[in-house]
Amino acid sequence: MISVPGIRLFTTTAVFTLVVATGILCTVPRAAAEDFKLSIGYIGNTYPNTSSKDIQAAVSVLIKKVAWEYFGRSEARYYDSADKMAADIKNGTIQVACLSSEEYLKLRSQARIEPILMTVGDHGRESELLLLVRRDSGIRSLGDLRNGSIVMPQRNTAESVFRVWLDTMLLREGKPESGAFFSAVKVAPTTAKVIMPVFFRQADACVVTRQAFELTAEMNPQISREMMPIARIENLFHGIISGDVKVSREIKERLRQAFLSLNKSPEGRQLMMLFHVSTFA
Repeated sequence: MISVPGIRLFTTTAVFTLVVATGILCTVPRAAAEDFKLSIGYIGNTYPNTSSKDIQAAVSVLIKKVAWEYFGRSEARYYDSADKMAADIKNGTIQVACLSSEEYLKLRSQARIEPILMTVGDHGRESELLLLVRRDSGIRSLGDLRNGSIVMPQRNTAESVFRVWLDTMLLREGKPESGAFFSAVKVAPTTAKVIMPVFFRQADACVVTRQAFELTAEMNPQISREMMPIARIENLFHGIISGDVKVSREIKERLRQAFLSLNKSPEGRQLMMLFHVSTFA
């Protein structure tokens, strides 16, 4: 396991930067390494209790140890503001950004980025998300919801995560983001007002946590009989690995596969244990 004496890294988003910057699993042929230089950016406020100098020192040490061996040319850049990061994405200085969900939503209004992966952790059922429809609707996949309506909670961070999860699934299937894919994306202040429009056929789908769905179904068992999930993500963290839309699908898929294969190396498994990540999605 790679260690940096005197430095502690605290957040799940930290593992994004370290893994991508060091290329721990992304083995690339030497010719490919010469043709492509991976540059990633991260914002300091995603690393609480750690100074920016500590972060840069840790990333620098890790890059020197393994970057050339596993990925070829790569670099990590520290930012103290999303505005500067957005400018560097636009001019091609960086291709990958490691962000919280809130930072992602802010940044994508300034630069053309799209999610590559989200983290899945080990915090239990309260953070599992469900995409729900009526059983008798005939809807069995995300694609069946094109031009349909969807409802999600209006709860700041949670709302951000719901929207980013939808966009990640849509982009992975080659579809437009939620605002263009659905005919209407509505928000509601309470769980009941998210679920009941679908139950009463006033909306086609909704996104809620499993905990919220089960609590609502306890009060009205008919809901669990007549509604069903067509997609889910378990134990969601709020970290987003996003990429410049100009980066080729081949590079993004290589990055994605590297993260999904992280548990196949001792170093990768140790990093996942350290940051309480069970897998990526």
